[in-house]
Amino acid sequence: MTVATPLAPGITFTRISTDHAKVRALVGAFWFVPVAVLLIIAAVAWSSLLWLIISLAAVLVLILTVTAVKVRAVYYTGYHETDEELLVCRGIMFRRLDVVPYGRMQEVKVEDGPLLRGYGLASITMETASATADAKIPGVPRAEADRLRRRLTELGTTKMEGL
Repeated sequence: MTVATPLAPGITFTRISTDHAKVRALVGAFWFVPVAVLLIIAAVAWSSLLWLIISLAAVLVLILTVTAVKVRAVYYTGYHETDEELLVCRGIMFRRLDVVPYGRMQEVKVEDGPLLRGYGLASITMETASATADAKIPGVPRAEADRLRRRLTELGTTKMEGL
């Protein structure tokens, strides 16, 4: 699967795993539970069923909207490897293109949590010599994350020697 962005015309980005959309949806659902419990406690304390129904509906709509946007954003997130740098694009309405030169890369981290592990995914975080050039690629299949880590580390070391 690929992603195209007007920020880099003519470049085709490798899209992150669509399973990451499921992870984001689950995270959104988890947010609703504690908020709903707090609203129920407040409604019982104030003895107001109408207040409970209205506030639960408002919170549900808000969480569903935010979750839907985050889930949809997965389809607009991708990365592209060139000879000199890694390009990471993301965003639906507010688009962003991160360019990470291999020679400036200082650390490449592969991270996962219980939800990502459950779907066989990981996130890759690249730290560079410049604090503004750091980038993150979420929701990459674990095998691809390990391959990217090895490749980026190797290219970072090779390109840094030339500086």
